[in-house]
Amino acid sequence: MEVSAQQQSTNRQEKCSWVEEVYRAYFQLSSAFVLDREQAMGGSLVYAGQLAADREQSAADAWIAAANVAGAATLAAAPTPESQRRAMRDALVDFVVNSMEEALRILKNEIRQRRAVSVAVAVSQQHLLEEMHKHGVQPEAISEEAMQALQNVQAEALQHCLILETPRRAEGIFVDWVRDSCCTQKQVGAEAAALEIAADPIRQRWLRLAPRYLGRAAQRRMGVVFSLQEAARWRQLTDADSLPGGKLVEPAGEGSHSEACLR
Repeated sequence: MEVSAQQQSTNRQEKCSWVEEVYRAYFQLSSAFVLDREQAMGGSLVYAGQLAADREQSAADAWIAAANVAGAATLAAAPTPESQRRAMRDALVDFVVNSMEEALRILKNEIRQRRAVSVAVAVSQQHLLEEMHKHGVQPEAISEEAMQALQNVQAEALQHCLILETPRRAEGIFVDWVRDSCCTQKQVGAEAAALEIAADPIRQRWLRLAPRYLGRAAQRRMGVVFSLQEAARWRQLTDADSLPGGKLVEPAGEGSHSEACLR
């Protein structure tokens, strides 16, 4: 039996937290594109698909958040008032507009200046695709779920796009820790240790910008992927067993620790 994009999204959410889900999408983007050290994907456009009224039913959410962290401009469809309200309430998008013309006025300026921006258009996904084709909009990337949903629609505007597959497992262990408004010394220590250990530009960017774009989820919890050696070092620096809520998330399913991966 064929599994719908919505069911796939729900299954993924059951397997990992929202922060992990976005990290996996961000890792996929960083693998697909050569990210500039300062502006990352600035100047690129990602088409994320269609937003739903509920995050667990929306495959587009993680791609929008991940593209925001990566510095790209993002376009999505938000056909219902419920999906539009949720997108703004959760700070998932910067703008909800009524037409492609309005979206383009925003996107052209931000793409030219290589700044991250996310725009939802209050139309159906099919209508938005027609408008993209009409205006000659060709995003650099489109999520696999969005492409599957559009398989029966004329899609010349998307024929040269990179298709972003469902975020796959990445080598390493996802380490997460609690964050809250009453920031404790241990929480500060956890994040400082993560920034010290994850010295590469990709993870540095994630740790610096993800809290800004993941909204309430990242206000409560944050995390990053470490190698086994890095995770051991993080434990030493933070005494992770005594961190409030801090833990090492072990990989699910079969496989040795040397083959550890994101759940």
